[in-house]
Amino acid sequence: MAPRGAFDNQYDDYSPDSAANVLDESGEQISQKFKLKLEKFKAVKLQTLLSKIESDIFYDHTVYTGSAGMALYYYTSSLKMNDPSKELQAALKYIHLEELKGKRISFLCGDAGPLALATVISYRLGNKRPDNLPDYKSLAQRLMNLISLLNEAPDELLYGKSGYLYALLFVNKHIPGKEIIPANHIEKVINSILKSGKQLSQQTKCSSPLLWQWHDKIYFGAAHGIAGILYMLLQARLFVNIVEIRRFIKPTLDWLLSQQFPSGNFPSSLNSSNGDKLVQWCHGAPGFVPLCILAYQVFEDEKYLKIALHCGEVIWQRGLCTKGYSLCHGVSGNAYAFIQLFQATKKALHLYRACCFMEWCALERPGTELHRPDRPISLFEGVIGRLYLVEELAHAMDARFPALSI
Repeated sequence: MAPRGAFDNQYDDYSPDSAANVLDESGEQISQKFKLKLEKFKAVKLQTLLSKIESDIFYDHTVYTGSAGMALYYYTSSLKMNDPSKELQAALKYIHLEELKGKRISFLCGDAGPLALATVISYRLGNKRPDNLPDYKSLAQRLMNLISLLNEAPDELLYGKSGYLYALLFVNKHIPGKEIIPANHIEKVINSILKSGKQLSQQTKCSSPLLWQWHDKIYFGAAHGIAGILYMLLQARLFVNIVEIRRFIKPTLDWLLSQQFPSGNFPSSLNSSNGDKLVQWCHGAPGFVPLCILAYQVFEDEKYLKIALHCGEVIWQRGLCTKGYSLCHGVSGNAYAFIQLFQATKKALHLYRACCFMEWCALERPGTELHRPDRPISLFEGVIGRLYLVEELAHAMDARFPALSI
């Protein structure tokens, strides 16, 4: 009997024989045969997408549902090339700075995403920068000016302060050695997130020292909830006072992980009536894998890696979502959990499982997408997410979940 919200996983689990078609002999990379299969899938999808580009196929100018998602795809592709200028120029076609109104703060669903991308592309193009693209320093200043929205913004990743924090860290990572975004600017964002978390915890008298809500719910997952916020704070830990980490962030992490279902999955929110249902990046076990792996690396405690591995088993059993193939709430996003586990353990089992989920997304068997996405071309709901995953699987040890992992 299929689990709720998912198809039965009929793939054979990992063995040297079952993995022979998708992994090379080392088990550390995908095989040439599987790589060619994915390249063919990518070429067909790109041709279809680009042939329709004259029509209004993007919902907006954001990374999540809009044209900037295509820009991020091309930018990420450029990082793997000796001469990235062609991909960088292609990315610029999908960034519409003139459409940004300075009213939304996050990387995924706000202006911070296009501005951060434009900043790093402007820097990397150097003297090849087109005349209509501003200098990277002025773009970085526009990004920093979004801090005026901080007090009115929620704290979560998709729309809020954590998404803004990602944009700031993204710029500093991709323009190394220059500290384009000053430390005190990043610290202001972190302190605002921590202040909100402390206030709600005190108001609700919760045993967790930090608590955040979105739309009047205390969400747990990566997109809108505590897992995504904590993951971003831990990635920015060099800017966080060690006392805050010990007294607030780590105890909150432990409280959150104590909410885990016996199955290994997580509720979508505090006191949720949905039960043990959702296994997708935005709500459920997949969004907890990167958090637990990072916690294992930071705090050097095996219990966090064990929780991540338990989540992996849940995803293998229940992660072929009936909703479809998307990064946010579909099979592509779930495949990233296996990539992250592979990076942490170096075990071929996890890379094999990621390949199985990628194959599911590429084959598009009839009846395996019961809910057509609202934005079928987008990065987080549509086909660009699958193209992004194809690129990442070919370089699995360097893969990063878009707009989440720095």
